[in-house]
Amino acid sequence: MTPEIEQLLRRWYGGQLIVLGMAAFVRLFITAGGVYFPTVGMMLLIWGLFAWWPLAEDEQWWHLRHVNYYVQTILQFAVLPVLLANLIALLSQYAGLDQQGLIAVGMTYSIVMFVPVAYVVVAPIGSLIGRIVMLITAIFSGVVGAQVTLLALPILKAPAVFKMVSDAAVLGAIGFVMTVYVLMRTWRIAGPTWRFSRHARPALIGLLLIIGGLFSLWNAFSVGGSWATTFTSWDFHLQSATWKMFLNGLEPGIAEEWLYRFAVLTLLLVAFKQRPHQIDWAIWISGALFGLWHIMNVMEQPWSATLEQMIFAMTLGWFLATVYLYSGSIIGVMVIHAAIDILSMMASGSQTMVKPDAFEWQTIGAIVIVFVALTIYFSTGKRRQVMQRNVDDQLLK
Repeated sequence: MTPEIEQLLRRWYGGQLIVLGMAAFVRLFITAGGVYFPTVGMMLLIWGLFAWWPLAEDEQWWHLRHVNYYVQTILQFAVLPVLLANLIALLSQYAGLDQQGLIAVGMTYSIVMFVPVAYVVVAPIGSLIGRIVMLITAIFSGVVGAQVTLLALPILKAPAVFKMVSDAAVLGAIGFVMTVYVLMRTWRIAGPTWRFSRHARPALIGLLLIIGGLFSLWNAFSVGGSWATTFTSWDFHLQSATWKMFLNGLEPGIAEEWLYRFAVLTLLLVAFKQRPHQIDWAIWISGALFGLWHIMNVMEQPWSATLEQMIFAMTLGWFLATVYLYSGSIIGVMVIHAAIDILSMMASGSQTMVKPDAFEWQTIGAIVIVFVALTIYFSTGKRRQVMQRNVDDQLLK
């Protein structure tokens, strides 16, 4: 980045803290006659001082500064949308501005509000593990869920369409793409490529995309309950062909692929750059992390369904990493992932999974065998050479 852009991001970060912090102090002063102002206000002031510290140029208290980077990453990615909601409520209540218009502006601004935070607070984190943990926890949940958090407080009365868009988290996915792109650039890692690699064979790229497409159709519409009928019994009826389901399926296709196939996978490739099995380590670890990450869904569905989903996600993660590294294009894996989620959600009418039966466990075993075999096949011979050239020429340029 140029010095001018770096300075702009630092000023944006500081200005954002001042405006949102002052609005919070005003709210504390006028709410309940200011009874909460002394205690909560002091906590807010202390947090504000630590949030301002990353702007300082001194290198004193090095260890504490680095602890503060983690603390501020966790706090700011969680709290800033709440502070923005408070600002909107104040402007609508005391300045007489239209609240719906302010909410629309706020939802738009929340797409980019974490960009300066990523540059000032997250970029100094140098640990590979620290970077990956922050990406898959605080940063992902904070940015993707920013609009949901913004509208969570009862002080804002948003129209139903606003809530539908916020719940689908598509705006959050766009914000995540922008935030992580800036963050990766500050870590001296280039953005992903969109065009297919000139080194890869078009026939093999086509084969991978066809396999992904056929799997998304089978996963969504096959209703066979045995091996004799699973490829012959189909029901192409969509139980919930709504914009909400479409957007709910589109969001992970964008955000999760940007997180795991671009950010996490590339960070692992950089970390294992000097190792003889660089690509293997990056593929298998990133897929395993993708599977483990789905354990959070246990809060909404049975343990057995979550375990099945974790195994499926891990295996799919290996396949999608293979598609990305061989084809060289992030758009291919985004389309495959989005197609799988959109079609399955629309066909089932649900975003959660039910307890699997014996045959579903058998199909999961077959999926693991097929996707692992494809991953191994493309990780050997001339296919591996293409992956390595893509990594060297495009991903780590």
